[in-house]
Amino acid sequence: MGKEFCGVYSAIFSVYDEDMNAKKDTVKKMVDYQLNGGLKGFYVGGNTGECTVLPAKTRKQMLEYVVEANEGRGQIMAHVGAGHLCEVLELLEHANGLKIDAVASLPPSLQKYYSAEEIIEYYKILADKSKYPVYAYVTPVLNCDLTRFAEIIAGIDNIAGLKISIPDYYAMGKITMINNRGLNILNGPDETMLCGLVRGADGAIGTTYNIIPKIAVGIYESFLKSDISKASAYQDKLNSVINILIGHNIAYWKAALTVMGFDMGYTVAPAKAVTESDLKQIESKLKEINFQKML
Repeated sequence: MGKEFCGVYSAIFSVYDEDMNAKKDTVKKMVDYQLNGGLKGFYVGGNTGECTVLPAKTRKQMLEYVVEANEGRGQIMAHVGAGHLCEVLELLEHANGLKIDAVASLPPSLQKYYSAEEIIEYYKILADKSKYPVYAYVTPVLNCDLTRFAEIIAGIDNIAGLKISIPDYYAMGKITMINNRGLNILNGPDETMLCGLVRGADGAIGTTYNIIPKIAVGIYESFLKSDISKASAYQDKLNSVINILIGHNIAYWKAALTVMGFDMGYTVAPAKAVTESDLKQIESKLKEINFQKML
């Protein structure tokens, strides 16, 4: 199986109204903006997409609207992980009926709960029932040795790759070194995308790429040209935006697009909605780092 996902992908924000209906117009605007910024596609319904708090209907609508707006231009990976296996399989069945490229899932129950054997069994179920290639997660919520997990995952039919969402690049290097099956490796943490690429990632999926896609693509393309100095400078620019948003809830991160003119809709409880004061603060801090020049 080839490495299908190479490049930079946004963990696209979920946008919805007070009735939990996805906002189709905003989805279209985000998709166009990010593709025009050089992104290769979208990771829909993951942690950034608020998978832990959104009802299945909202998640399904988001995926449908991304597929429609994409019009075949970029690649789409649908995250189907949920708190209960019944809902996971419902979301997987829905994804199987759409024109996408892959599915992915956080470990079962989205938390550190199951044993290594049970986690592996979970991914076997997804791989067996998915029409599309499946991507597993390497994350701190895995209740097992990460390198051994990657070794076992590599032997499961229809598992195409790993999204490695840990800041431990020693562990990531061990995983890429034992990757003799050629799994597609994608870096998770935005703030260390360059580290992931250096340690063997084929691409990256991240939150900040929603906001400044051109900067994220700059890291990747500079790395491919072996211009590490330029890639590092792009990483510093990306991190200057992360420094403003980190430590706040998802509504605050989404508000960076609000100040750019996107209608980011409602914020579901228990997340606290941003205020006008918050928006002014974000806008002011972005101006301080010459944000407009990054767009």
